[in-house]
Amino acid sequence: MSQIKNETIVFYLDLAAKKAILGKKDLTKSISSFLTEKLIKNPKTTFSIFYYKDDNTPFLSEEMQEINDLADIIQNDWKNRQVAESNFENGLFYCLSFLAGKAVEAEGTYRVICITDLPSTKSAEYAEALMDLVERIRVFPTFIDIIRVGKEGMYPDDVKLRIVSTLTSGGLFYVSAPKDFKITLLGLAKNKILPDLREEGGQAIDEDKKKYYENLAKDFVELEENDLKICMLCSKEVCDFCNDPTDALRKCPKCNKAFHECCGALFSWKFNIGLKHIFRCPECGTILKMDETLVHEINGEPLGEKILTQEELEEVVQEETWDPEEMKEPENEPEIEKDELAIDFERVTGKEAHSKGKETKDFKKWKKEREELNKEMDQIEEPQGKKMAYRPYGFFGAPTTAVKSKKTEEVETPKKVDEKKPQGGSALARRRAQKRKEGSARIMLCSVCGNRIKTKEKFCSKCGSPAI
Repeated sequence: MSQIKNETIVFYLDLAAKKAILGKKDLTKSISSFLTEKLIKNPKTTFSIFYYKDDNTPFLSEEMQEINDLADIIQNDWKNRQVAESNFENGLFYCLSFLAGKAVEAEGTYRVICITDLPSTKSAEYAEALMDLVERIRVFPTFIDIIRVGKEGMYPDDVKLRIVSTLTSGGLFYVSAPKDFKITLLGLAKNKILPDLREEGGQAIDEDKKKYYENLAKDFVELEENDLKICMLCSKEVCDFCNDPTDALRKCPKCNKAFHECCGALFSWKFNIGLKHIFRCPECGTILKMDETLVHEINGEPLGEKILTQEELEEVVQEETWDPEEMKEPENEPEIEKDELAIDFERVTGKEAHSKGKETKDFKKWKKEREELNKEMDQIEEPQGKKMAYRPYGFFGAPTTAVKSKKTEEVETPKKVDEKKPQGGSALARRRAQKRKEGSARIMLCSVCGNRIKTKEKFCSKCGSPAI
């Protein structure tokens, strides 16, 4: 079971509608119920509240663990909040900046629960700046859940809210009544974990965002006279990796724990925030940084000269393999008079039958398959053709042809049968016998399709097979 980390939650109240669905009493009760449940799941949770006052001044309370303290702020200052417009982007930017400062000082989980009841009307520049900060701070990790309070089915800023919540592994929820709000908020009390996206753990960070994290991270400082001169990683005064006395100890500015340069570089290579030269102090969790070039050199991978694995090397070799034919200038293809096979191929497959004056591989393969299938059809149909002198429409649109037998079959002369005298019987039986004698029509069934054929008809009216 993973160790429970410190969790910091900011409730961002972007409730500016004049006809509010949520009153301060409903809001206070719901948040108090949420915090009661949350403190059971994670006793290391601290929380604060943020909103804009009526003079457009941002207000962020101090962090607290007493539920009554937060409830008192809502009860006493509710009427002083800003009403009439949403400040979603500005307020969320403020909350995330606060959490980023917290994340630099200690490892933990950071959350914003935004409760809003009006769509934002800010320009696209505000949204772009917000998205840029969201992409940077989410790896700390930071989660953003948004609860939209209102009775509308759709809002103009729905897409923006969904992107923000999705990027930070949060959720977007819609509620239309105080009861729904309480149920939704209680559902967010569970502890959240950001899954690792790298083998060594943590999240991957894009190279173009490296400067942001370098500015956030703290530099090592020189040891003072009273500091303990032993590396917290190798537990020695002289570096256990390089045995070089000139590898001087330097310390974390927050907890004063000392590190050798080599030891810090080796540790940072395996345990970092997503950039090889930036890591958290194993003692206090402060984000520290080292010289990137030095970290890569100590770990045997000079910056800019990445050592490829065998699989990566094979992929590079495969990509760099080229055909001399590719370097030749394209020639005008000669016009080819296409036969029926080529026309059928292009109609059925949608591919070209000829390229550079020659048949394509796909066309050759198609012709070969066609020949083989037609041979199989001949083998199946030949016995029936000998009997019917008929072949159904062939595979791939082969034309219908008559199949002749190799040897002309001798037609036997029917033997003369002595006519029998009509037997006695009922009048109905005598009338039927008289009709057969006079040559009345008799119905037959086609041997190919089963259709009914009269005696006078020589071919089936449905499939064209001869009547036999």
